[in-house]
Amino acid sequence: MKNVAFILSLFLFAFSVKAQEDVSISFSNDTKEVYHLSLIMYTPDGKIQTRVSNLNPAEIKAYSLPVNTEIFMADAKQEAFAMQGNDIKSTRAKPFLVLQPSDTKIIIKLSSIPNSQMSPR
Repeated sequence: MKNVAFILSLFLFAFSVKAQEDVSISFSNDTKEVYHLSLIMYTPDGKIQTRVSNLNPAEIKAYSLPVNTEIFMADAKQEAFAMQGNDIKSTRAKPFLVLQPSDTKIIIKLSSIPNSQMSPR
């Protein structure tokens, strides 16, 4: 009986992990200028993704990422450092956001981000 309960609980745990969906997050340029958006993301499986793009006024960039992904908003210096293959966590930078299930379909307006983390083009 204990073996059946163990196997059942293992199956339920595996199913719940597999059923977990990614979080959808968007960045919206609600300003009148083109913005340079540099994101460095660390997914829970240890992979690093870098997304660098210019967002035109009224443009939206959307991403689908796993829960607990750390998102860093890189300034020009951090972006250059990361593009050389370096880990910006080694600079003691703090993530802008760590994705939680409640963040799904969140839209972050660029005007709400401190100027020190964004660079207009």
